[in-house]
Amino acid sequence: EPEEPLNVLWSSAAQDAAAVIQNKEVQLQLVMDYCRQIQAAKTTVERLTAELDAAKSPQASSRKEVEHLCFLQRSMEENRAVLGELLMTSTKLCLHLNTSDREAVLTEQKSLQEKWTSLERTMEHAL
Repeated sequence: EPEEPLNVLWSSAAQDAAAVIQNKEVQLQLVMDYCRQIQAAKTTVERLTAELDAAKSPQASSRKEVEHLCFLQRSMEENRAVLGELLMTSTKLCLHLNTSDREAVLTEQKSLQEKWTSLERTMEHAL
């Protein structure tokens, strides 16, 4: 019967389309996770940088300054997980990106990592 092969083709095409949609939904979730995590990491670095600058102000007493710096150092250690999550997500995301988008993600991530490392060094020197 000629309708049978047509039904099989339509069924196969529908299954292929469903698989593509599911794959794109996974990719979209990765992009959304990456955007949320990169923003959280940037906000954390900016907040900790501002707090470090405030802690080193000339108005702060030495004892208070050291207490605040220790608090900030603990906060940095606690927030390190944000960078780990970001690294895992960006690694998964990069598998789906073209070369220029992959380079942009890696450049943004490297810049953020450098800021984080610089902030850690500044914190250590301040203590």
